[in-house]
Amino acid sequence: LFLLLLPAARRVHGRGLRLIGQALKYAVSGTGLIGLSSGPIRAFVRTRDGLDAPNAMIMWLPFLIGEQMTSLEKESGVSAAAHALRPESTGSVHITSNDGAAAPAIRFNFLSAALDREITLDVAKLLREIMKAPALADIVDGELAPGPGVVSDDEIMDWARMAGATCFHPVGTCKMGSDPMAVVDERLRVHGISGLRVADASIMPTLTSGNTNAPSIMIGEKAARMVLEDRA
Repeated sequence: LFLLLLPAARRVHGRGLRLIGQALKYAVSGTGLIGLSSGPIRAFVRTRDGLDAPNAMIMWLPFLIGEQMTSLEKESGVSAAAHALRPESTGSVHITSNDGAAAPAIRFNFLSAALDREITLDVAKLLREIMKAPALADIVDGELAPGPGVVSDDEIMDWARMAGATCFHPVGTCKMGSDPMAVVDERLRVHGISGLRVADASIMPTLTSGNTNAPSIMIGEKAARMVLEDRA
């Protein structure tokens, strides 16, 4: 879910002489606008009182993102992404052919769970309030998307369904467990197939709260130790 914002002209550093200055700054010190990661600011937030832990994440990017996070816009601006942590919506991946090179049928099924829709609405409203804060008045001039005309819950949800995209952290297609839907056991061995293990984010039964990179590294390291133990 992306909120696109128009910056105040005096704060634009990605064009003209200011961009040249940023390039020189990066060449000398490795810092500045060009030295930033794609999402340099992140916040884990609670969208309502009474929660033991954050249930949503917000990320700010110092540029305008294109549709479905696949391109950058030429105009300067700020993109703010928000999404639910530990979403309950589940999709599916199915084989479409006996040709190993054929693409699978992937159904994301975003926002199918009521809790995910509730958190999405709440975090979108929270993000808007943050960007309207007085401290940001000289940075943000206005909202490009979804735009000030999108106000009601139904309008926000319709926009979220249209503009929302994956955060590229899918899990669970080969989940660990002993139930009928489980693919691997507690030692990552594929049920019913000797000598085969799976060691990536697909074995997670549920999604972690943050990015899946570090947990996937841990899974790989644990799997390596188990392979060595079983061969000892």
